Amino acid sequence: MHRRHRKAAVRGAAAAVVLAAVVPLATAHAAPSPDPSPPAQRGMLDAMQRDLGLTPDQARARLAQEAEAERAAKAVRRALADRAAGMWFDKKSGKLVVAVTQDADARLVTEAGAVAQRVTHSRAELRALLEQIDAKAGKGVPGVTGWGVDQRANALTVRVDTRTRTAATDSFVEEAQQLGAPTGIAVRAVRTADAPRQQGGTVVGGEKWMPGDEGICSIGFSVTGGGRRGFLTAGHCTETPDQAAYGKDGSRVGTSNRGGTHSVDDREGDFGLVDVDQADWKLSADVAGEGGAPVAVTGAQDGVVGTSVCRSGEASGWHCGEITAVDQTVDYGTAVVDGMSFTDACSTAGDSGGSYVTQPGDPKAVGIHSGGGTATCSSGGDTMTVFQPVTEALTKWQLTLVTAGA
Repeated sequence: MHRRHRKAAVRGAAAAVVLAAVVPLATAHAAPSPDPSPPAQRGMLDAMQRDLGLTPDQARARLAQEAEAERAAKAVRRALADRAAGMWFDKKSGKLVVAVTQDADARLVTEAGAVAQRVTHSRAELRALLEQIDAKAGKGVPGVTGWGVDQRANALTVRVDTRTRTAATDSFVEEAQQLGAPTGIAVRAVRTADAPRQQGGTVVGGEKWMPGDEGICSIGFSVTGGGRRGFLTAGHCTETPDQAAYGKDGSRVGTSNRGGTHSVDDREGDFGLVDVDQADWKLSADVAGEGGAPVAVTGAQDGVVGTSVCRSGEASGWHCGEITAVDQTVDYGTAVVDGMSFTDACSTAGDSGGSYVTQPGDPKAVGIHSGGGTATCSSGGDTMTVFQPVTEALTKWQLTLVTAGA
């Protein structure tokens, strides 16, 4: 059954934590001071510098800014509830920006430590139009790869694959724009010669697991709850009920989608559960980081546009990027999925189900890898990845994330 409703909550903020780093004054003959950060943190910083094009000082400064933005985002959510029309991290100013329609809300945003940006259309107006576009799209439109809110522009976008575009594609875009015309909300077509695709691919996030019939996938995060222990992964990796699941060493780790009740790959999302029912396998808070170094997650949260994030998958390893959109509908051709988030990190087939986490110091679980574009980590070109927010899976099945120290 295809779910037509949109996600009710505004996606939360991706946290980053300040790394305490003291940069000594340089002297003519002084050797550079060693980085005092633990190896896992250094690995994450190295990946951020490589993938985001930052110097070490820039990476640390950005983490400090994102940490402050996360604190502001929490305060904004408490003050505004669901009234914010959008929320994003502005890397130029280093501030959290919140779109609002009321002067009173703008004052609350400022008091929370964020920057208020006045916009014309409220969150309720944007989502009402989005519901109409959802209904118009039904189970999908040829050449249309998804749609959603552009929070920075206070508008909507429809993503079009120019390689498969048809008359039906153009007709859908025109109808969507006509739906927006009476409200004054712009509906913009974003055209690209690319399309997201679901990527098939211990318990350590980002490492390989093998569901007998669905190919190779990646582990997301270890979880417990309801008398079971297991790990989250992509729903399109767990469609077959009661399927044997094997770890990276080829040994049996557990059972995928036990009872046929723990796999979602439709409008509701793209997430699944593998029960770890073999006694020799232990759960871990770890995600495989740069060079395989473990990064232990300390909790879970949602992502905010503009913040940096790192992902781990069995095929391409550890790569970082920025969250470019949240709460998007994606049409994979095989499934139409709501509530997804986009990043510009790279990925490769086999990474599906893998882990998205925030940066060092206090890494939080953010998402589960769902799909990516045609450009991979080895092929070059503009990269695109899609992840399922992890908090939705935890909530739906009343699961608890395995965290460091737990």
